[in-house]
Amino acid sequence: MKKLLLPLLALILVLAACGNSSNDKSSKEKSEKTTYKQDSGEKVEIPKNPKRIVVLGATYAGGLKQLDANIVGVANIVNASKVLKDKFKDVDKVDAENVESVAKLKPDLIITYNTDKNIKKLNKVAPTIAFDYMKHDYKEQHKELGKIVGKEDKADAWVKQWDEKTKDDGKEIKDAIGADTTVSIIKDFDKKIYALGKTYGHGSEILYDSFGLKMPEKVEKATEKNDLADISEEQIPEMSGDYVVTPVAKGSDLSFENKDVWKNTDAVKNGQTFKVDEGIYWLNDPYSLDYERKDLKEKLLQH
Repeated sequence: MKKLLLPLLALILVLAACGNSSNDKSSKEKSEKTTYKQDSGEKVEIPKNPKRIVVLGATYAGGLKQLDANIVGVANIVNASKVLKDKFKDVDKVDAENVESVAKLKPDLIITYNTDKNIKKLNKVAPTIAFDYMKHDYKEQHKELGKIVGKEDKADAWVKQWDEKTKDDGKEIKDAIGADTTVSIIKDFDKKIYALGKTYGHGSEILYDSFGLKMPEKVEKATEKNDLADISEEQIPEMSGDYVVTPVAKGSDLSFENKDVWKNTDAVKNGQTFKVDEGIYWLNDPYSLDYERKDLKEKLLQH
């Protein structure tokens, strides 16, 4: 009997040691920290492998999802995008301004904008990264997210694949509509009209960076400082390119849609204007960008 008990006891001890080792490793992974330098210059200590991320800056949600980050909560505004709504159907939605709803999810990392008025309160819940949206273009943005979740290689790979894919798109489009053809983005919001710059979202990254299309000279000059120009109705003709993209909420009309100043532009007369879904186009994460890439390419080639 003793001969049988000794090997069995040894086996139990080995298994117990393995279990303890596994638990120790898991505990160590949870407790490991790294330092991230914020856009403000301040440093924040964050988990090396965050397990419970709450994303209040919806701009960054799709990028983190593409990097297989562990997201437990996301700002409910993602539901305005039919692209991201599906991607986050199984993730809790939170009110981005309600700190209590965030705290209930017990995050180990929160990602928001530097304009968030609750940053100090959020920092008491979990380490909080507050991005300055205007500081990064969409590629830099994705690489920064890769650094945060330890997926830098995957982020770099996406950027490389994106550049290769859209370079071919741009060539095809310019061959079809002309390399010197201009495109502008005009948007109305809160009773004002805007001409958008090269990095203000709403398809600008696709048109000007990815496809390499040209912006009207007057738009480029007007948007060079703030990437956005507040314009009057009378300025619409001079801010309109050969093609004009107009982001609108689904089912909505433009405030100037039925006015002569718009209807008499060459773009309208030539049938070279098209509306795009504001709910999707204000975002510039990998999923939204790919939708916009296909949508804009199709519209430009059809017109």
